[in-house]
Formats: sequence, structure tokens, C-alpha cells
Amino acid sequence: MTLRRVLFWLHLATGVTVGLVVAFLAVTGSIMTFQQQMIAWAERDARIVTPSAPSQQGCVAPSVLLQNAAAFQQDAPTGLTLYADPHVPAEVTFGQSAVVLARGCDGKVIGPGANRLRKFFQGTRDLHRWIALNGVRHETLRAIKNAAVLAFLFLILSGLVLWFPRKITWKHLRPVVVLRGNLQGRAREWNWHNVFGFWMSVPLLVIVISGVIMAYPWANALLYRAAGDALPVERAQLEPRRPKPLSVDKFPVLDLAVQKAVSQDSKWQSLSMRLPSAKDPNVMFTLDEGDGGRPQQRAQLVIARKDGQVVRWEPFSANPRGRRWRLYARFLHTGEIFGVAGRFVALMAMVSALMLVWTGFALSLRRFASWRKRRNTHATAPQKRAGIETARI
Repeated sequence: MTLRRVLFWLHLATGVTVGLVVAFLAVTGSIMTFQQQMIAWAERDARIVTPSAPSQQGCVAPSVLLQNAAAFQQDAPTGLTLYADPHVPAEVTFGQSAVVLARGCDGKVIGPGANRLRKFFQGTRDLHRWIALNGVRHETLRAIKNAAVLAFLFLILSGLVLWFPRKITWKHLRPVVVLRGNLQGRAREWNWHNVFGFWMSVPLLVIVISGVIMAYPWANALLYRAAGDALPVERAQLEPRRPKPLSVDKFPVLDLAVQKAVSQDSKWQSLSMRLPSAKDPNVMFTLDEGDGGRPQQRAQLVIARKDGQVVRWEPFSANPRGRRWRLYARFLHTGEIFGVAGRFVALMAMVSALMLVWTGFALSLRRFASWRKRRNTHATAPQKRAGIETARI
């Protein structure tokens, strides 16, 4: 048995073993590819056609906007996102997926956002990343999912080796690089398996390698080590009990911090604030100069709640190299770092992964059926010969 044949059987056995898990990740990943655009489309009616002109006193304070949203939702908000575009409503977050939309200048509540859709995407993300359902994580299933991601990396690399034709001529390359729609049966599945695997190999490698980095602590540590940085201290696995939220009457103390954050970066397009607890002395902000998909356009800001002084300002360039690489891996995984084109390529990679699973299973079943047929033929051959000899006698 040649080395190539050993690699083929390893490739086949691994694909049959983890194929369904890869298909699950491809389906959930493809659902989330354009979630930002889908939510924006679902909330298109809430877009502010004619923004309110600031009064002589200017726009209302952010605390007023928060108080109005809290009264509408009858709950304590956990976050606020403001947009530089006056046509885009502000978002007041309650928990993980509930959002109330409001006019950023006059503070009037527009109504709830597309919360069902947001909750659906939140649940899909929990399934994709944690194998969590209704907030409950299943660690055994998550370990299986992580192992399948690592096995998929082996499938891609071994598939590229097996794809490589024995002779570099157009006659030998054409069947594995050109999609042919006039084929049937095994020939079609073999052609599609090779063509989709070849053309989407680089996007799939980027997605899978970044997925391994996010799945395994040792892979994350290896990334930091390659960058020449020490691994940051890991956060505790168990979240502490949720602290007492800031009461509504204390919201005005946040106005100075928001005002300072707005003036910190003149190019910001979105500004997200995580509301502090009652005992937290600081307010945390994320400022983004783009559409939220490019880490190099993001910055973290921490401001003292009491006097509005900047405690920490961290643009992307201020992060250690290891942290920058880790952020790149996160946004490469979804394709967001390259905008809409990157998302589209990521979606095509997920579709290709599904095609690889389908054609791989189909080829395996055909191989098994062919082996079983040959086995039955060999088993019945002696009986047929015995029958012929008996007839001659």
C-alpha cells in the first residue's frame, strides 16, 4: 500500500467520522454571515428619515435617552450604542438580545428592535461556538465540535495532497478545476468534490485555522508565542453573580463620560457604552471608525464615572502584537475584516463545506456498495462453479 493510498483511507475515514459535525458548523456559520445586514433590513422602518434638528440647548443628554428606553421596556438597560449618522437610531440594550430603538437627538423612543431576529442569531452563535442551547453549555458536545474542527483542518490539507494530479497537464487538471454540469453519478460527485475543495481551500483554511485558535487554549497560546508576546491572564470560567445595576436616577452621572468619549475620537462612526454597575467607578466604551468588522478601526476607552477623566485609551495600534493577531483571527474567521466581499467569500466557503460533506458521503457510500457487491460476487463464485461441475456429471 502506497503512502498516497494510506493518506486516502485516513482522509475517507476522518471525513465519514466528522462529516455531520462539519455540516452543522457550516449551516450555523452560513446563517450568521450576513446577520448585521439582515438585522438592519428588518429594522429599516425604524430608520430616521428626517433627523430632529438640535434645539438651542442642543440634543438631549444620553441619560434622558436611557431613562426613556428604561421606562418603555420596564427594565434596567445594560448598554447604549450611538451612531454618528443621524439617520440611524440609537440602540439601548437590555440583556443579550433585547434592544429598544430611539432617536439620538431628541431621545424619543421609536420602539423595539428586531428582537426575535436578534435572539435567533444569538442562539445560533451560542450553538456554533459553545454548543449551548437556552444558555446551557454542553461541554462534551463542545469538545467533540472542537475536535471536528481540528479534523477538518486535516481533511483540507490531506485533500489538497490527494487533489494534486500525477501529471501537470491541462488534460489532468481540467477534471479537478473545472465544474462540469453534464456528469452523472460518481463522476459528478468526484468532480464537484475536487473542484469545490480546490477553489475554496484557502478561505476554508483561514476559517478553520482561526476556528482552531478560538477553540483550543494551546492554539491561542501558540499564536501569542509566535507573535513574541506573553499570553494574557485567562478570565475566570464562572461568571460572578450579576452586580446591582445602576439605578435610573443615577443615569445623569454618565453624561460627562459619554461627552468625553465622543470628543476622544473625531472619526467615530459608532460608540458603544456598557453601563457600569452601581459600584463600578469606571465606564467602558468601544469606539469604531468603520462598520464594526475591522479590528484596526476599533478602540477601547475607559473613563472615570466621577470626574470624566480618561483612565485608559487603547486604539488598535496600542495593543501588543499577540493581541492584534488574535483580533485579526477573530474577524478573519467571519470574513468581516474584508467587508461585504469577505462575508460573501465566507458564505461561499460554508456552502462549499456542505458540498464537500455531501459529495464525500456520496462517494463513500458508492465505494461501500461497490465493495459489498464484489464481496458477494466472490462469495457466490465457488457455488456457481460447483453447480456447473454437478451439471456436467
